[in-house]
Amino acid sequence: MRSAGTIRDKAHARRFADFLLTRGISARLDHGAEGYTVWVHDEDRLAEVRAELPRFLAAPDDPRYNLSRAAESLREQARQAEVATPRPAAPRPAPAVASGVPAAVRVGLMGTPLALALIAFSVVVAIYTQFEPTYSPRLAKLTIATIERIDVARIGWNGLDEIRGGEVWRLLTPCFVHMSFIHLLFNMMWIFDLGRQIEASRGTLTLAFLVLVLGCSSNYAQYLADGPSFGGMSGVVFGLFGYVLLMARFAPSAGMVMSANNALFVGIWFCVCLTGAVGPIANWAHGVGLVLGLGFGGIGVWLHERKR
Repeated sequence: MRSAGTIRDKAHARRFADFLLTRGISARLDHGAEGYTVWVHDEDRLAEVRAELPRFLAAPDDPRYNLSRAAESLREQARQAEVATPRPAAPRPAPAVASGVPAAVRVGLMGTPLALALIAFSVVVAIYTQFEPTYSPRLAKLTIATIERIDVARIGWNGLDEIRGGEVWRLLTPCFVHMSFIHLLFNMMWIFDLGRQIEASRGTLTLAFLVLVLGCSSNYAQYLADGPSFGGMSGVVFGLFGYVLLMARFAPSAGMVMSANNALFVGIWFCVCLTGAVGPIANWAHGVGLVLGLGFGGIGVWLHERKR
């Protein structure tokens, strides 16, 4: 609440306050030694009131300021609304999402084009590659390095020569290579959930940045740990999970949600993958993606609170 100025005459002060009320501006009059100080509750309207006050003082009897009846009608409506609205017995905690509706629901399906494009491209790649092994000729330009089958038990590749030669897309394209229909379905379900939440809440550029950094970083880490024979969006998925988890917990007004059941499921699945019980898994991609996602989530929370 800020002061807009002082009016000496009491009647004029009330007249000006009535005028402001009809303009949707809430003000308070305080009597002092120099007259009546006009206090404006909404600081965003302060400049407007300060600009209007000199015009009022120059001609307080101007018919445009004769709005006492309209102002009193507004006050009566407010009093009736207050009486009609029951007051809760005790204060309740604020909802997890300020609007009550998750961002992905508010924008609708077509409001998240990048998330849908990631799913569509992954499906197209799956149809093209037919879930063949990573050493298949169909995948020669999609894996992080071109893989050759030496014998039944061994594969070979020439380091990252192709990337050094300019094929930089190989750092990201393994994300779109899936080994089975279940592998594809599992990852796309999470992209549909997590990716759409982020894009709807933080924008397409934020999702693009996260996918690019998480994908390239997790793929490179998996290559360093276990060679080029891997694929899938899981590193990105775990990163997006970490991001949404922190945003939903510490910045709920951003419009992202993460149920306790989903968080528990992802945590258990991460641990199960580490055991090797479900076969060869790109655990380094999972781990690096998750750590980076949590880090970006922390930054996202800080930026969101700073803007508020």
